[in-house]
Amino acid sequence: MALLAPLMWAVATLLPSPAPAEEVGDKRILIGVLSFRGVEHATASWSPMARYLSSLIYKTRFEIVPLPLPALREATEKGIVDYIFTNPGQYVELEDSVGINRIVTLKQTISSKVSNVYGASIFVRADRNDIKELTDLKGKTFAAVSRHAFGGFQLAWREFKTAGIDPFKDFEEIRFMGFPQDDIVLAVRDGVVDAGTVRADVLDIMAAENKINFEDFRILKRPGLDVYKKSLSTRTYPEWPLAALPHVPAELSERVTVALLSLKPDSPEMVASGYTGWTIPLDYKPVHDLFKDLKLGPYVGGKIKLLEILRRHWEWAVFASVIFILVILHGIRTESLVKRRTRELSRVNRKLEHEIQERRSAEEQVRQHESELAHVSRVSVIGEMTSGLAHELRQPLAAIRNYAEGSIRRLKRKRGDTSDLSEALGQIAEQAGRAGQIIARVQGYMRKRRPRREKIDMNKAVEEAVTLFNHDARNIGVKLRLVLTPFLPPVMGDMIEIEQMIINLGRNAIDAMAGEESGELEISTSVSDGAVVVRVTDSGPGLAGTKLDMIWQPFMTTKEDGLGLGLAICQSIAEAHGGRIWAEPVMTGGLSVVFNIPVAEEASDNAA
Repeated sequence: MALLAPLMWAVATLLPSPAPAEEVGDKRILIGVLSFRGVEHATASWSPMARYLSSLIYKTRFEIVPLPLPALREATEKGIVDYIFTNPGQYVELEDSVGINRIVTLKQTISSKVSNVYGASIFVRADRNDIKELTDLKGKTFAAVSRHAFGGFQLAWREFKTAGIDPFKDFEEIRFMGFPQDDIVLAVRDGVVDAGTVRADVLDIMAAENKINFEDFRILKRPGLDVYKKSLSTRTYPEWPLAALPHVPAELSERVTVALLSLKPDSPEMVASGYTGWTIPLDYKPVHDLFKDLKLGPYVGGKIKLLEILRRHWEWAVFASVIFILVILHGIRTESLVKRRTRELSRVNRKLEHEIQERRSAEEQVRQHESELAHVSRVSVIGEMTSGLAHELRQPLAAIRNYAEGSIRRLKRKRGDTSDLSEALGQIAEQAGRAGQIIARVQGYMRKRRPRREKIDMNKAVEEAVTLFNHDARNIGVKLRLVLTPFLPPVMGDMIEIEQMIINLGRNAIDAMAGEESGELEISTSVSDGAVVVRVTDSGPGLAGTKLDMIWQPFMTTKEDGLGLGLAICQSIAEAHGGRIWAEPVMTGGLSVVFNIPVAEEASDNAA
């Protein structure tokens, strides 16, 4: 109640006497204004605005009530005023405790640019060379409006905290001087205190009024703080709002809002205020961030007060409770549906697992059939190459026989000394090993086994495969030529399957040139697009049109005694190795069959 007496005195004595009801109206609306530069300044600045509203809104008389911070808070809490025009900090506190609602936000012009934010100045005398940064204020005296003043202390307080300064412990003294803020500026100028803080435009206004020389002061700023105005030391926050108390009718606030938003910057009302105009209410989250940081207002103790939230927003609490109950009911229903769906899903999963198992069994049977077909093809090829294999084995066996007979004759002539037989026996062993290699290669080729992936040198695969059909080529007069690119990167695959592809393609080419006087067979290797490419080209009659497209179909053959499996198996092997196979006609006659296998990953990385 200590503040209520001066408050009522301000309402009764500082305002102009009411005009007759028949001239202006019979409803009195009080606007509490924070008088940060004093009562006279606030009255002169905002009374024209009150008269403007009175002239536009029928039977309503608006009056200005200039008040300091504590009195304005009490007037709001008691419901004595209808609207308040105050700093953002007090607005956020009263919004939390009383439930006031902002309807417009102030605008000002800075350096020819319209702005709806403001900050504070932290300043010293220009001749104080011992104070150049915020940290230099430690141990000094400091002036501010009040611990509860937003622009008059709290903005600076936050910057001090960011700079690692506790003003209540690190300053020699904090002198809270109240309003008007002009007194703080004069106290710093006259050396009464070392430094002070005021709203950022106070220094500019006082300089424009010739009350001070702006150059007599130095503005202190936290390092790294980006500010747009030379007198600004702090982060910026939304400008002052005009807020309505809860008892004010919404219709009246709507009419006030429209009237204020209609004001032009050069209108007498805005010129008198020193500002540019009004804008729609801003988001005051930056103010909440400051209060959270300093643990002030609704965030005392670091958390917003729950009871205050419930008191102010009981409608939302009821709404949230209803939603919560509906969510619980929905959850119960959903759980029931989930259980039913789970049972259905389990039944479907069991059926799906059974189908998957059947599909796996079918795929395994397909793989077994493919393996058997490939084995049949290899056996068939070996049967067709019997004469060639006999020729390959005839040479080492003949050499073994010759060396053996020569050794026997030598033993008969020289029964005592056998040392010179070592060379002959070595030749016998070498030729026997060669014959064994040929037999082992044929056995490995014919063996029925699971594919085994390993790094393969494609040139070596071509050379070993050629030994199994080279003799057949020579028998019919076909010239075989290998064009192998050196240092091929390895591929990952099964050696037997890759050799089977090369043998099938080579023998098909030889069969295609049977009966020609001079056939040519060329097998080449190369690298292209991350894959090793093998090309088998013959000079036979070739294929064209639909026949070229049909050669990959199983049991499709152009030979009277063929099975029609060779090319189909080749296609299956190439695709199983991640490659592909295709045929191309040769312009000069003949056919090229080409397949590629991707380069092994490590080799591909090294090439890159």
